Amino acid sequence: MASNRRVASRRASDRRNQPGSLGRGVALSALVIGLALVWAAFELGQSRAGHNRMQAIERQTELQRELLKVSRDNEALREQIALLETSDKINAEAYRRVESQLADLQDQVQAQSEDIAFYRGIVGADQQAGLRVQNFELLPGAEPGEFNVRLVLAQALRNKQAISGRVLLAVAGEQAGESVTLGMGQLRGGAAETLDFSFRYFQNLETELRVPEGFAPATVTVRLVPRGANRKDVEESFDWRVSNG
Repeated sequence: MASNRRVASRRASDRRNQPGSLGRGVALSALVIGLALVWAAFELGQSRAGHNRMQAIERQTELQRELLKVSRDNEALREQIALLETSDKINAEAYRRVESQLADLQDQVQAQSEDIAFYRGIVGADQQAGLRVQNFELLPGAEPGEFNVRLVLAQALRNKQAISGRVLLAVAGEQAGESVTLGMGQLRGGAAETLDFSFRYFQNLETELRVPEGFAPATVTVRLVPRGANRKDVEESFDWRVSNG
């Protein structure tokens, strides 16, 4: 029996030491090692992929926050620009309104200054007590060669009595190289040769004149002929200067 066990053990040892059995063992070991390496690479790849994915998500979230901030800043700038444009329009409109009001006020001041000067001329202590031409103005008419004459006659306030009389106008100038003087009858197309006045302190008068073609006026003479005893005529001359109104 002992000899049989020894024989069987020797046979088993011989089978293990055979070349084919050794190759299968090495192949099996290599397969196991390969599977382990593949598994390790897979785990490493998954880990790295997960890490990169987390970085991408974080970067995307950061970019979304930045984009939202830029969008809000952009909207705020648009609102500010719109506000500034509206403010500029309001300021421009307010400026135009103030400028217009200032121009109106300046016109009123000018008119009031002229009125003050006019009444100062009437009530002033240095004025003559008698009849006078307080103001003379020559304006263009509706047609070429037509003109409007505006007169303001006055006397000092201390003269409490009314005064009346006539106004005669004469225009001196040149026509065809010669000095010519035209009276009111010639300048008014055959109308009355005088204007009537009657007032206590002052009176406005206005008449139209037509200058003949080719006549170059130079001066206008205004003659006041008051009615009543001891009344003296008053005569004043003015340059022919046409105002724009």
